[in-house]
Amino acid sequence: MKDVKELNLLSEHEAAKRCGVSRITLLRMRKAGRIRFYRIGTRVLFSQAQIEEFLASVEEGKTGRKAS
Repeated sequence: MKDVKELNLLSEHEAAKRCGVSRITLLRMRKAGRIRFYRIGTRVLFSQAQIEEFLASVEEGKTGRKAS
């Protein structure tokens, strides 16, 4: 099991800023299963590595959406 410091967890605000989207857009992506997250109590946290993986998949067009 990874140590919490190794996960480099980001808050919703930090993750949204890193992705360049609003918190509500991040919430929608989370609910749609497009981005992985951790729930610790009432907090929702995102791993820096998973954010980078998500951004790479969007950049490569792996999400199944057409580029406009």
